[in-house]
Parts: sequence; C-alpha cells; structure tokens
Amino acid sequence: MLPEELKEKLKEHMEYFPRKEQSILLCLHEIQDYYGHIPNFALEELAKLLDLPLSHVDGVVSFYDMFDRGEPAKHSIRVCISVVCGFMRSSEVLKAIKEILGISLGEVTRDGKFKLIGVQCIGACSEAPCFMVDNDTYKFESKEKLHEILSHYA
Repeated sequence: MLPEELKEKLKEHMEYFPRKEQSILLCLHEIQDYYGHIPNFALEELAKLLDLPLSHVDGVVSFYDMFDRGEPAKHSIRVCISVVCGFMRSSEVLKAIKEILGISLGEVTRDGKFKLIGVQCIGACSEAPCFMVDNDTYKFESKEKLHEILSHYA
C-alpha cells in the first residue's frame, strides 16, 4: 500500500492536468524517487488512482528506460548507450565504472550503493560522453575523475 504522503503527491500531480491520466509520467517519477525503483504493488495502486488498466501503466513503465523495476540501490548511475554516444566513447565510461565498482549494466554493487543503468539519452549530447548519478550530470574525463565523483556519493 502506498504511504499517505506519497498518495498526496500523486493526487497533486493528477489535479494539475485537465485529465488525471495525463499525470502518469510525473506520478511514476514520484514513485521511483520515493522507493528508488518502481515496485509492482505501486503500479497496481497507480492504475487504480488514474482509472487506467494495469496493462497501460505497465506498458508506460516498460516503454521508458528511465523507469527502473529492478533491484533498488541508494544511487543510480545512468550511462547513455545509444549509437551516437557510442561514437563519442560511452564504452569508456562503462569500462571505467566496471573497473571501479565491479558491476555491469543492470547490476547493483554488493553494498547496495550503486546501480548501473543503460539508457538511450540523458540529454547531454554536446558534452558526450556523459553519465548521471541520480539527477546530477557529469562529463566523463578520466577514470580517476570518475572515482572522485563517485566517492562523493558513498
């Protein structure tokens, strides 16, 4: 069951739009921010609140790679794995993260601090290769600088 404080936030989003189902993306972000991922029970409750079929809400979560239904972690590291960022050396970011944290795409560190997520775009093409830690965007400069950045989140 969703906590009352979260339900209130979701209702605020629903009231903002002419039709409450238009708030689905904001509501999903709110749920993910609260739990660190999107648990199945939250999808069911959101579908009821929005008067939508569960399959519709599930389809939205499945379509957007910004939503995470897997194992949660304290911090999410997002790296663009699109073709364009591939040309801009995003594979170097992934390699450095793997060496520093010992995880690959979709995995969580043993201590539960970091999860590595591959996404199609983080909206920082002019600075590529880039990565995000939670909602902060960074330009990848070196493995050493990456290690320094990650240490601030530990």
